Amino acid sequence: MTTRTQPNGPQSSRNGEVARHTYLPLAAAAVLGVACHKAESYVRPPVPVRASTVRQSPQTDQELRFSGTVAPEAEIELSFKVGGYATSLLTLRDGQGRTRFVQAGDQVRRGTVLATVRQEDYRQSAAEARGAVDAARAAALKARLDYDRAVSLLASKVIPPADYDAAKARADGAIAAVDTAEARLASARIALADTSLRTPVDALVLARSVEIGNLISPNTVAFRLADVSRIKVRFAVADEVASRLQIGSPVTVTADAVEAKLPAVISKLHPQSSSDARTFDVEATVLSKDASLLLGMVVSVALPGASASRAPVITAPLSAVVAAPRPEGHAQALVVFVVEQERGLPIARERRVVAGQLVGNEVAIESGLFPGELLVVQGATLLNDGQRVQLVP
Repeated sequence: MTTRTQPNGPQSSRNGEVARHTYLPLAAAAVLGVACHKAESYVRPPVPVRASTVRQSPQTDQELRFSGTVAPEAEIELSFKVGGYATSLLTLRDGQGRTRFVQAGDQVRRGTVLATVRQEDYRQSAAEARGAVDAARAAALKARLDYDRAVSLLASKVIPPADYDAAKARADGAIAAVDTAEARLASARIALADTSLRTPVDALVLARSVEIGNLISPNTVAFRLADVSRIKVRFAVADEVASRLQIGSPVTVTADAVEAKLPAVISKLHPQSSSDARTFDVEATVLSKDASLLLGMVVSVALPGASASRAPVITAPLSAVVAAPRPEGHAQALVVFVVEQERGLPIARERRVVAGQLVGNEVAIESGLFPGELLVVQGATLLNDGQRVQLVP
């Protein structure tokens, strides 16, 4: 008969301890896996927005009106051609007679020094170049005298032709050395002049990005200026309107913010429509030089003689219209968001629109919206294309 031996107490205890140590890492891994699964399954909550159905309203205005933005004749970026530490900035006096550095919003005249970098190094280089010119001229004078003497001695047959040729070569080389030294002096003087940053036209300061003590590198933009000798208004029109416009056609610019109504003429018609909104960019130059228009101000542009149809128009609240990023030199693009159902969920979709006449707190939409669509009227600035939304009353 075989007797089965039972495990002793200590050995059984060790086996149980091993089992527990094996179980604990497995349990921890399971917990971490559940936590990671929860993190990966996180869904961004929808953005609460308020929306209304797009409707048409009767159009009674006999003029075509478009919303535009005020822009300068040109925007200028001023950069230093040379590097160094900024040592001075243009100072102006405020209304209380206190001095301050030039800043955004200040008017500056053509040729005004806006800032300078340390000039000592460039003055030293110019002085060294000046000394090199003097030395080269002295050497050229001596070489010329030697050449004249060689001419006389050759005529008297005192020196051989080889000595004459050597004297002539030295004279010609000395003249070339003077030209080289003078060119280096001119370059040093230009570098010294470039230590001062001057405004090229009468302009309005838009931004200043330099302070005294900053180490300026060449080609670093220090100031942004706006040439306000002429004020322009940029706006966009549909193709049927662009086909009737011409350079020099009169328009009227109305700025409700300053209660101004100013004459203007069309000065630029872009020959190609934009790829997104299929509209044409137009620029109108304001004729009045005393116009109190601020850059970036939203104005209304009326095209007299271009009678609009009596068909109803679509309007949208100003809160529904969002400014899209504007490429340099183009009119400000505008977008709205409409709510569409996708797989049973409300989704915001971006639409490029063309804005027309301002009517109180609403703006006429020339293209991009259709009656019956659900338009986001509050919360549009928080949305991106394709984002899920939650409609609130």
